[in-house]
Amino acid sequence: MKQKWEMDASNPSEYHCVEARRGREFILRLKTGAEIVQAVQKFAEENHIKFAKIHAAFMGGLKPVKFAVWSPDTNNPDNIFHESTATVHNLSMVLSMGGMIEERSDGQKRVTFSPTHFVAGAGWDVPTFGGHLIEGIVQGTCEFFITEILGIDILLPSDAKSSAQRYPENWFKQVKDA
Repeated sequence: MKQKWEMDASNPSEYHCVEARRGREFILRLKTGAEIVQAVQKFAEENHIKFAKIHAAFMGGLKPVKFAVWSPDTNNPDNIFHESTATVHNLSMVLSMGGMIEERSDGQKRVTFSPTHFVAGAGWDVPTFGGHLIEGIVQGTCEFFITEILGIDILLPSDAKSSAQRYPENWFKQVKDA
């Protein structure tokens, strides 16, 4: 049986909320050749960050950038979570980036995961595009803020152990930190 936070809204004003508080604040700087997803994961693990927000990216380019975008599922039109992978090989400028650092279950244990959305383009013969960042190799300098989030822990979906989803949707519960 699904938990309430997993179910579709029963009315237009329904929402779910958990109170959290800010922890440490960081500015992460990546230079040419760094891969954003790997660098963020290593940073989170080395700094013992369970939950954080990634926000306010500025400067930097990506070449190449691999990302997932929502796309029609021709086998199941009701599957609104279907994604396809795309790659842009031309140099593109990061216009915006935001996301989270969180823990997810890999079926056996909790692992650090960083679901990040981005928008890039705006030059070098590249139209504007965006999606879920899978891999982005920095060209030049890419900097962004990371704000640690304290006072929450993960709630796994009711079907987490049997889920075939690559990245199951989680939610959070409020906890008291030691």
